[in-house]
Amino acid sequence: MPSTVPAAVGPTGRDVPSNAVRSGLSPRRRLDRYPAGSGRYWLLGVVVASTIVLYYQQYVQGAVSPSVLAHFQISFRWYLTLIVISNAVGAMASLFAGLADRWGRANLVVGGLAVHAVLTAWAIPAAPGSVAYGALVSLSALIEGVVLVATPALIRDFSPQLRRGTAMGLWTLGPVAGSLMVSAVASNTLTHLTAWQDQFHIAGIAGAVMFVVAFIWLKDLSPGLRDQRMMSVRERVLVESRARGIDVNDALAHPWRQMAKADVIVAALGVSVFS
Repeated sequence: MPSTVPAAVGPTGRDVPSNAVRSGLSPRRRLDRYPAGSGRYWLLGVVVASTIVLYYQQYVQGAVSPSVLAHFQISFRWYLTLIVISNAVGAMASLFAGLADRWGRANLVVGGLAVHAVLTAWAIPAAPGSVAYGALVSLSALIEGVVLVATPALIRDFSPQLRRGTAMGLWTLGPVAGSLMVSAVASNTLTHLTAWQDQFHIAGIAGAVMFVVAFIWLKDLSPGLRDQRMMSVRERVLVESRARGIDVNDALAHPWRQMAKADVIVAALGVSVFS
């Protein structure tokens, strides 16, 4: 008979299909325990920082648009059309939201940061003409849109319902902080860096650094944990138990019998006698 994989228990008490538990997440990228304390704040910080860097890379062309227009000899109307098209392509990327559950949200963020950094640091500045420039900018908007579907989902995963509003408020710093980064970098570098490509190089390097950070530390909740509904951080143990398929009510039915074990009793007597 074929082997079966135990199903996890969902928030409604029904079993989660085994194929949901066997996702594409690698053990290295998967969290089997809900992050708590400083670990949870660090993961939230990595997600928010990734969002800010992505917006910074996407907005950098606004700081050098006059130089881009002059370099490619294009009209302002053509440039505005490009912006509209790239924004529409980025919006269409939300249609790929299902990939986040299949490939893993952390995997999408890490891979998207890598591709976006290469496009920003090398491909877009090396564009041979206006058509190639427009195509590469649209491609970068598509990558950004895919990643920005995964980052708020990670914020949701790492935040209980009672704190999710605060966490999502931090995520919305992305476009504002990204614009501020563009202004700060451009105002301090455009005076002695004349080529418009340099601004893309700087943004691409920032994206590469963020990719390394996310590659090392960013992880994703296992499907069993992600399926649980958690109101507060204090429910972390309950959520992990449900994700492992443990019947919490049965586990708490005989608390004294669970504690009446030799290792627990001997340790308690030893501490009492020592004190």
